[in-house]
Amino acid sequence: MNCTAPTVVTRAESSVEKIELPMTQQTQTSSPCRMLVLLSALAILPFWTVRYPVITDYPNHLARWFVLFHMKDPAYHLASMYAAAWGPLPYITPDVLALVLQSFLPIDIVGRCVLSLCVILVVCAQYCFLRQACPTNIALSSFAIFIALNPNFQMGSISNQFSIAFCLLAVALWVSYCRTPRLMTGLGVTATLILAYFSHLSGFIGAGLAMGVYALFEQERWKKLATLTLLSLPSLWIVLHNPSHPGGSAARIYASALDKLTHVIFPLRLYTSKKLDIGVLSGLVLLLLMLLWKRPKVALQPVWLAVCCALLLAYVISPSNYGFGGYVDTRFLPFFYLFALAVIRFDRVPRYLPIGLTLLVLFRIATWEQMFVSQQRELKQLTAAFDVIPRNSRILPLTRIPYPGVIGTADLHHLEYGVIQRGFLDPQLFHLAGVQPISLVGLPYCVNPFCDVAGAPQIDWRQVANSYDYLWVHNDPEMMSAVSGIADLIFADEFVSVYRVRRAQPEPGDQLIAN
Repeated sequence: MNCTAPTVVTRAESSVEKIELPMTQQTQTSSPCRMLVLLSALAILPFWTVRYPVITDYPNHLARWFVLFHMKDPAYHLASMYAAAWGPLPYITPDVLALVLQSFLPIDIVGRCVLSLCVILVVCAQYCFLRQACPTNIALSSFAIFIALNPNFQMGSISNQFSIAFCLLAVALWVSYCRTPRLMTGLGVTATLILAYFSHLSGFIGAGLAMGVYALFEQERWKKLATLTLLSLPSLWIVLHNPSHPGGSAARIYASALDKLTHVIFPLRLYTSKKLDIGVLSGLVLLLLMLLWKRPKVALQPVWLAVCCALLLAYVISPSNYGFGGYVDTRFLPFFYLFALAVIRFDRVPRYLPIGLTLLVLFRIATWEQMFVSQQRELKQLTAAFDVIPRNSRILPLTRIPYPGVIGTADLHHLEYGVIQRGFLDPQLFHLAGVQPISLVGLPYCVNPFCDVAGAPQIDWRQVANSYDYLWVHNDPEMMSAVSGIADLIFADEFVSVYRVRRAQPEPGDQLIAN
């Protein structure tokens, strides 16, 4: 992160004048930058202070990265169930990064580094964006940490975090290019658009909307739009020549008008407690009320207001579910909030604003840390159940999505740690065509693209018995009753039960373990 003082730029009718900030303002700028670095370091602490980060889909992503790296390792039998399926797919930036990092780091450290970058990249990109779009508002950059720790990230949408960062960087470079056209800046726009596409379609679309609207507010707008089109051609070519179709089925589910209205605050919520949500939202409302009361000197920047309106429109018209993808519309909302920081340009940011945002960020970090710590006992006990299952076994998880949802839960995909630790073969490793660069081989029984047998209305238990050696059941009475017809219980505690399918030969020393 470049912490040198920014340059305030004003555009005249036919020339561009750069005004250097006075020394006193440069000093004031360096202080928020140091605070931003400190807050960013604190924001990633939850990923490093516990054994198992509580990010719902994280174990699944971690196991996929491990499998892709060790696919041909003779110490494992991974090739008997998995095959690489690389292509020009969106969502693969974290996969590629994780493969590179595994060349010199263990997988556990790799995963924590990727999670840390999910926050750090967003914060750095927001800082770069504000330096170009609204330098006087840089003291508000800490709000990016608050938005980075959003519910979609809690659920495990790691690729989306990278796309937020690359979207902001692409727009920052485009603003710089429009002001002073340079070849390297233009190439930077092209490169970040490609990275945004390979990270997540939401970031690619968000960048396109923001850059297009910005061009319309520029002088020689049609020339700027033509230039933007030219710089976007490589990424558009990749999109058009992608042979896969992310999301599978094109079925769409649209939220009601009331849900659309209430979900506008989705990125601001914690979803661990309604009381905590009310406290956080009240803090933000208080800051807004103080702005209205104090009435600091500000200026409206119509271009960023138009960008926010375009992103809000994208949210409104997007389905909540598309194909196999959920929370599709809410992925546009982080962009809306981050670009909103440039809508009003402060002559000087009131001191209470960065202080209030810092307190809210610290509270959010503390909440994440508490959530992570509170689930470690259960996750460690789930790991202990791995010991009763032989290495390289084929295991089918039978777990139901908890009510009211998966935000803030870590047990749903915990079995995937066994893929790393004991070479388990788990069909629920994410393998959607056009989304993840991995596929299943050997024709294991799967009733749907996610191999979510527990959520299927009809199950062929004979095929389950023929495809798997062990069943991993999260103490669901209905599931436990169903599997008793094809498998024997060999382990049980308060969180999970393990069954050995009867067609498998008994292992020496196997016995019922009950805690």
